[in-house]
Amino acid sequence: MTDTPTQISERAGESLPYLPCELVTKRLVLRPLTKNDVDSMHAAYQKRKAVVRYLRWEVHDHDEPSKNLVKRLAMTSLTDDGDGLIYAVELPEADGGPGRPIGDVSVFLKSKADAQFEVGWVFHPAAHGHGFATEAAHALLDLCFDTLGAHRVFAELDARNETSARLCELVGMRQEALLRERELVDGEWHDMAIYAVLDSEYKAPVVE
Repeated sequence: MTDTPTQISERAGESLPYLPCELVTKRLVLRPLTKNDVDSMHAAYQKRKAVVRYLRWEVHDHDEPSKNLVKRLAMTSLTDDGDGLIYAVELPEADGGPGRPIGDVSVFLKSKADAQFEVGWVFHPAAHGHGFATEAAHALLDLCFDTLGAHRVFAELDARNETSARLCELVGMRQEALLRERELVDGEWHDMAIYAVLDSEYKAPVVE
């Protein structure tokens, strides 16, 4: 036996608890979710049929923010297994002023002992095709590997969601499994695909 598992556990534990701060990329600002974001994000994209079709929670009333979105406000740190953080993704105005959220990304601590993290994302359809989701996802993976000491980062998504699957591939993740009829959402069984990347495989993008 080797001491690798112990090293991994200590590595992940060194950075925890982690309190969120802004993540700034070349074009975007990822900031902790606030109460003011809930209504604006719901109105902008969280209630759109093209978006909620692939969400992993039920949306009973498209005129009210989902309970899941409101629940996210209580997520304020990464300390123990099951904790999560949600970031609003903003595209700043041309004059440098704050912009409106074009999406949100999330990171969850799934196993502190094994340095396992789960990531996810939701974006306004108008943000597609500009590389914003890829840029934000890279920032999230950089956080996981460079700051949080992750050994493995994975995403679990609706197998029909080809756009999200492509995003996983663009940031270096590869499909590990297909779980048939894994979840029951709005009365329908959905297959779920798992994509993941290890710390030894991940390559951060080169910023020009």
